[in-house]
Amino acid sequence: MMTVDWWQLRHAYGRATDTPEHLRALECGDAQARETALDHLQVAVLHQGFPETATAPAVQAVTALLAEGRAHPDTVDALVEFLGDAASSVTFLAGNPHFAEELPDVANAVAAAYPVVLALLKTAVPGRALFYAEQLTAIARMAPLVNQREDLAAIIRDQLQHGPGPRGLWVRCLGQLGVDLRDLLSDPDPAVRLRAALVHDDDPRSQQLILAALAEPPPPSLHQFELVPAAIRVAPDFDTIATAACEVARQDGWTGFDDGWGALVRFAFAEPHGPRRPLTDSQRALLRALVINDQLWDPKNGNCGLVFKEAGLPHDRDACRQLAQ
Repeated sequence: MMTVDWWQLRHAYGRATDTPEHLRALECGDAQARETALDHLQVAVLHQGFPETATAPAVQAVTALLAEGRAHPDTVDALVEFLGDAASSVTFLAGNPHFAEELPDVANAVAAAYPVVLALLKTAVPGRALFYAEQLTAIARMAPLVNQREDLAAIIRDQLQHGPGPRGLWVRCLGQLGVDLRDLLSDPDPAVRLRAALVHDDDPRSQQLILAALAEPPPPSLHQFELVPAAIRVAPDFDTIATAACEVARQDGWTGFDDGWGALVRFAFAEPHGPRRPLTDSQRALLRALVINDQLWDPKNGNCGLVFKEAGLPHDRDACRQLAQ
């Protein structure tokens, strides 16, 4: 840290001159100082997943703390998660011209942390192995670490067979590493089958699994917001998933405006409703399901209102009830 000119670097809130103090607190600060330091990394150094010029040096400092065993024990998991988040930012923002200056340095810094986190995985107690594997997977997805993926996948495959934790989450890691998972489409564990299906949604067996799953509560370790977009991708038309879509629309929270009930409305009304476009039976059924859901009709909720507006529908419960008749 002493060789870095933090005055020349920035985080989300200005010059990064306060970052060295926070990094030192991760080693020898009291509990409050450590908590504040961890917040600083996530809120300022990697604000909402967007790197700044201070991000790469901070990643290097965190890696050194972990590699040398100097990080306070109660900060280790949070620091590893910070590294995983930084890696995810590199992958997500690849090619974004606004971060062309920062990303190469962040990628190189996080890549150097890979063996440090790998060592933590190999020595982790069984209940924490999945956490470290998930962070390693995020790191290995970066382009500079493509040659590490096969070895990491072998470790995760072994954990899938013999380790603790939800098997579906181990499979998710394998899918993110680009592993062919079609041999798992017939696994007895429904979460494993569905995870494999989400990776290989061009396979007819996967499509059948995904469409069937939309009509049921998702198995443990899967979420509805993962299944809805997948079902929309593989369904030939809305009528195919209308019955399941109505069940989702009746029960989903308002926060599903993006990848839950809202995605289903956009699929059902790919061509917005209008005076010369009468509703189909499936569209009417979906409207009736939406009307039943109390969470979708707050007139102050702009996110919900926009879904209805884009579909050519009024964001008015009584008006939609009348349309659905």
